[in-house]
Amino acid sequence: MVMTMEARLKRLLEAVEILNRREQPMFQDRVLQACRHLFPESFSGFQLWDRLTGIHTGGTDVPYDENSLLERFQRVGELVPLQHPGYPLIMAGEKEVLRLSDLTTQREFAKTELFDVGFKPVDLRHQVALPILTPQHLGGVTVNKGGSQDFSAEDLELLGIFSRHLVLALQNEMILLEAQKQQPKVAMLDHLTLRRAGLTKRESEVFVWMAEGKRDREIATILGVSYRTVTNHVYSILRKLGVETRTAAVSALCER
Repeated sequence: MVMTMEARLKRLLEAVEILNRREQPMFQDRVLQACRHLFPESFSGFQLWDRLTGIHTGGTDVPYDENSLLERFQRVGELVPLQHPGYPLIMAGEKEVLRLSDLTTQREFAKTELFDVGFKPVDLRHQVALPILTPQHLGGVTVNKGGSQDFSAEDLELLGIFSRHLVLALQNEMILLEAQKQQPKVAMLDHLTLRRAGLTKRESEVFVWMAEGKRDREIATILGVSYRTVTNHVYSILRKLGVETRTAAVSALCER
């Protein structure tokens, strides 16, 4: 059944919402679930390397035999750098989605061990790769399906939009994880001091992360509010403290 543009956009918005669900702790699980929601007949794989720590995370919902799932997934990970035609492009900085059929023919790809190990056992024929490139991370998500119909131009457009939200969701995830590790420097600041300065409860929360040097967009992610809301709170804090800069605001309150 051909979906209308309205239905496609609705499904895209729902998939993005899944990406950002904080109640589901594992980011890779949210990615796989979001991809499946966007294309219900597809199966996905997720690979991510942290450039700073070298830590690798990955997962898949491709229905491999349970007895060989881990071994097969690891072997696919080894073969991708050697035999996937999109890998050199991603390593060179390509950020646009890559349809496998635009990079090689099915006949040529069927000659590879990667096809034999990762595609043939579950009758997958078509794939789109979504690169993940950030200052901290390198990796990608693959959306795969069988059947005779390849991913259409409309599918690629949808996945292109989704891919940008995927990178943003990952960056937000890193901000939240870093915030959870930090003990704010002003956490022990007397709450009464903040109230005496005229700050509301939410302004006090914003101020705490201002003191940590967080930018407005990072604070918005941490507190789960909009960027505009944070900028309004920052403006209000500066006005109430009678200062013009964030540094001056932190100094004014921490010295009281």
